[in-house]
Amino acid sequence: MKRVSSILAAASVFALAACGQAGDTETDALGLAESDEAFIIIGSNNTFIKKTPADSSTHDLGSEKCVIPAGAKILLQGDPSYEGSHFLVNTKAMLPGCGFSKGYVFRAHVSNSSSKNMFPENVSAFLDTIGYAEGTGDRYDYMYTHKVFYSYAGHPRQIQCSYGLCSDAAGRYQFLSTTWDAMRRKLGLPDFSPESQDRAAVQLMKDVGCYSAVASIDGPNTFSRAAYCVAGQWASFPGSPYGQPRHSEGHLYGKYQQFLQRY
Repeated sequence: MKRVSSILAAASVFALAACGQAGDTETDALGLAESDEAFIIIGSNNTFIKKTPADSSTHDLGSEKCVIPAGAKILLQGDPSYEGSHFLVNTKAMLPGCGFSKGYVFRAHVSNSSSKNMFPENVSAFLDTIGYAEGTGDRYDYMYTHKVFYSYAGHPRQIQCSYGLCSDAAGRYQFLSTTWDAMRRKLGLPDFSPESQDRAAVQLMKDVGCYSAVASIDGPNTFSRAAYCVAGQWASFPGSPYGQPRHSEGHLYGKYQQFLQRY
């Protein structure tokens, strides 16, 4: 993971002033003081907070999107939540020249946060690889056959069939309801939200003894070890015994390397 100390040092260079405030209060309002409050820290490139998760090029600067400079630490009114490939945040103070406080920040541009779902870079990239392999990408609202469900209150528990195969698998990681129930009880998960799905996927890797292999990926050989390790849980991985279409380890390693660049 990126060193938080270096990021905080960068944040001091890009101190942002809250609208209508001055002096030390400006620094505190945007999270440059020591605090246990909710926050996000931006990585090595400038990014935007946007009113909608649509591409930033479709937003007007100031009214619909506002720049957050690289290295900035922003205090929030509560922990960031997931919506697909974005964090939904509500800043504690409006950013300079910004007409709104609640908006979307691309997750790949956040290097650290108070969210419980910030994982080591290798693990985050591997989660992205699972999403790719399972055909869900960054979507958390797909059931088997790519039918969409519309509530994260719980696992949808709807059986879908395709080419003679039927399953109630759902979410980014295509959890069967039986697997999900075990993870939900173990972690005390309140819903089937993207945050809960991510936590459950990581816990599942731990339960089957694959987490250390995933966290220690440093090349094609260690990726191969991790990929075969999780094949008993995700049918799209090489070595899976379930008779469904599988990706090759070389192809998935190439995608993993691409996803790693997000972090």
